[in-house]
Amino acid sequence: MTSSRAAPAKKPSRNREKLIEAARRLFAERGYAQVGTEEIVRAAGVTRGVLYHQFTDKRDLFRAVLERMLPEIGERLYTETMARIGHDRDDLQVGAQVLLRIYAEPEVRRLFLMEGPAVLGLAGWKALQAPLSTLFLDHALRHLVEEGLIGEGDMPALIELLSGALQQAALGIAAAEDPEAARAAYAAGLDRLIAGLMRGAGK
Repeated sequence: MTSSRAAPAKKPSRNREKLIEAARRLFAERGYAQVGTEEIVRAAGVTRGVLYHQFTDKRDLFRAVLERMLPEIGERLYTETMARIGHDRDDLQVGAQVLLRIYAEPEVRRLFLMEGPAVLGLAGWKALQAPLSTLFLDHALRHLVEEGLIGEGDMPALIELLSGALQQAALGIAAAEDPEAARAAYAAGLDRLIAGLMRGAGK
């Protein structure tokens, strides 16, 4: 029987950082299922007691790895998009392309796209990554509202639809034998979808 009380949040510590860094490296090299907790604590230079003081189990540690990756992906998405756009209205189209390129990178693809849904479950993975796409889409679509290309009331539905499209592209890249070819195909499709949205909105 499990308690309904939430576990207390762990304070940031160097040992916690060591475990996340070691687990991230090992999971990226060989995959979640092939790495045991004994190997992780050895690589981190800590004891099993330290691991279970900081994390409930290996799955909890894996989740922490993904939570560490999310702001890194978000920062790259913002920085690389800003470097490539010529106008605020380009945020959506350019940002979608940048995000898919990040998703196709080996570490991100393996940990975030392949292992993430398998370890956390599809619903858990979608809930974890939802804030990233929602924040990006809210920011990008707000520029289109400011320019009169879409209405404020259109935003919730468009965020949901485009977030679903980005999630499906991510899962498609993860499952593909040729991730780069899959990325290019999804990128082209999203580009046409977004271009069509903007043309239609401008009528």
